Amino acid sequence: MNIDELWEKAIDEHNKKNYHVAHELFEDLWLELDSRTEKDTVQTLAQADALIVHLQTGNNKAAQRLMRQLPELLETFPENYRNIDLIEMKNWINYMILTIPPYGEIKDIPKRDPPNLAHC
Repeated sequence: MNIDELWEKAIDEHNKKNYHVAHELFEDLWLELDSRTEKDTVQTLAQADALIVHLQTGNNKAAQRLMRQLPELLETFPENYRNIDLIEMKNWINYMILTIPPYGEIKDIPKRDPPNLAHC
């Protein structure tokens, strides 16, 4: 698959709530990119999908590791990328950062799936 096909497939799998598959596709895409900015954007999406997988499977320690990485990545996360609106995703990640502590016990796991990724 070329970069455009990987991107569209990752978006499609994410929107179908196949977060593990989307995560893997975003990682494959990340390997193909050269630009640091693009890599950071795709890595943020990959980690957001990994986060929901960890929460769904009860792997709270892995979720917390992501909580230590996502705030820095979110600093440069754009409002759109490759014709996809990322504002709602950024809001969801911010919500998760505020809800899940990076260390210690997670008492209540948020039951809020990430938003679909829509074309703009």
